[in-house]
Amino acid sequence: MLKHYFLIIYRNMLKSKSTFIINLVGLSIGLACVLLIYLWVNDEIHIDKFHKNDDQLFQVMEVSKANDKINVGTGTQGLLAETMSEELPEVEAATTFFSFVNEGYSFNLKNSKDEIIKAGGVFADEKFFDMFSYTLIEGQASQVLKDKNSVVISKSLAGILFGLNVDPVGKSFEWEIVGKKGTAKVSGVFEDVPANSTQKFDFVGTKAALFELIPNFTKWYNEGSNTFLLLKKGTNVVAFNKKIKDFVKKYSDRFTLFVRPYSSAYLYGNYENGVQAGGRIEYVRLFSIIGFLILVIACINFINLSTATAATREKEIGVKKAVGSARRDLILQFLIESVFTVLVALIFAIGLVWLLTPQFNQITGKSVSLHLSPLVILYLAGGAVLTGILSGYYPAFYLSGISTISVLKGKRKTSFSELMARKGLVVFQFVISLFLIVSVLVIYRQVQFIQTMNLGYDRDNVIYVEKEGPLMENSESFLNRVRELPGIAKASAINGSIAQGADHATTTGMEWPGKQPDRPIVFSIKTVDYDLLETLGISMAEGRSFSRNFGAEENNLIFNETAIKAMGLEKPIGKTVNLWGKEMTIIGIAKDFFAN
Repeated sequence: MLKHYFLIIYRNMLKSKSTFIINLVGLSIGLACVLLIYLWVNDEIHIDKFHKNDDQLFQVMEVSKANDKINVGTGTQGLLAETMSEELPEVEAATTFFSFVNEGYSFNLKNSKDEIIKAGGVFADEKFFDMFSYTLIEGQASQVLKDKNSVVISKSLAGILFGLNVDPVGKSFEWEIVGKKGTAKVSGVFEDVPANSTQKFDFVGTKAALFELIPNFTKWYNEGSNTFLLLKKGTNVVAFNKKIKDFVKKYSDRFTLFVRPYSSAYLYGNYENGVQAGGRIEYVRLFSIIGFLILVIACINFINLSTATAATREKEIGVKKAVGSARRDLILQFLIESVFTVLVALIFAIGLVWLLTPQFNQITGKSVSLHLSPLVILYLAGGAVLTGILSGYYPAFYLSGISTISVLKGKRKTSFSELMARKGLVVFQFVISLFLIVSVLVIYRQVQFIQTMNLGYDRDNVIYVEKEGPLMENSESFLNRVRELPGIAKASAINGSIAQGADHATTTGMEWPGKQPDRPIVFSIKTVDYDLLETLGISMAEGRSFSRNFGAEENNLIFNETAIKAMGLEKPIGKTVNLWGKEMTIIGIAKDFFAN
């Protein structure tokens, strides 16, 4: 029987080549789009899910009131992890964590050939590799971060620093970052961080080394690091959050605490006025809907073409019915034809996906690929069969229901209900298409807006050079040489970059006349050199910028318009404020600009 069905499929394919090709092309492109969207969505929902302790891993979040709103942040005190581990029985393990990568800084490492290698570094407690599933190739998880100067390096970094066939454990290398230098000793090697990890790094240093590098992290007023917890199995997270809400009150009354699942941060990272407000999950939902609608359009297109060409098969159906074919046999035949077409389209779609994956990864910043394991093949085949049945269901019942007598007499006419059904499908298809086109246009306009919006400073014709190594110690000489080069209009220096946000942030460290204690304000502070504002084209609303014409400027400050408004200062130029115990004079008000 199946042989008979496939023979009919083959004959119909030869008879109606154009219809078959149109159906095949439409379904292939539609399925390819759906598969690419699936690869992206699947990668998104599995970010940070590879840790074996995923259901026990949590991140401590701090809640504060500032700038007349409730702020939720990931920054916590450097001593918080150790304190929570000691005082809370629900905590199985805890680690302080700080990523220079996330802050936009890279380390300069000197390899065995005295070459400078750039690497991304993070620092954590000795429990880090026990808590997180970054695979160790050499070294024991509980031992590799015990000594202050120990570091655990990635497999790739080990090859770059010491060579591919050299055991790096026990070997040392020199490092430098933002003018600070040191020596580290390799205590272990881990497999390169997987692509589905939000944390990217080439080596892990110790918390003790971090505290030596940034001593302020040992102060309870500093919230520059992150805190991750491994809670004991069975811990009631709701009850635990109630318990830790005021945990840091004895150290700082500006914050309350709660924990969120570590792996949820990527998809649910946005908070508005203290309430979780989505994040990348919104894009996952949007593109899931788009993928579904593309599949619906492909199926409707298949249905419309199948029913529109019914006239070419009416005699075939009439003859079969006349010689005794049951309707269920005809339905089965048409469903098999539909499933066969979808399966063939799936094969072409897989080829398209393989062909387009490199470009797709370049556009999305992903490294996804379609691996045809037996399980994946089973899922794809099952999905294709289901799609074939759904898209072939209406044509099968429509064609099998054609009257034998009317066909053989040649008097069959399309009924009003059939006509309305076809028109309804066409209209529905165009409505979905219009929705997708409008969605794409909206997204395009948003991207265009972001790319062309006024940031408050010039981003064209500006070159940023990271200060590192000898440049840190000879910054002024370097700038003087650069200014002499043809084509250079202005040159200046800044700590970090304008896009990295603040160097420091403070709420209690800033005092001024008329400050209201019940209205805390977070000040983000950036350290800049002379002529920086002019170099970047940042306009002044009042006063002046830093200038060598006025001599030393270390006791002067420039605020932006939003800060002055929040402070409630009138005629601020010339007034003094107290920053971390030091009297400072306001010399200018810069117009607002985007700092990160």
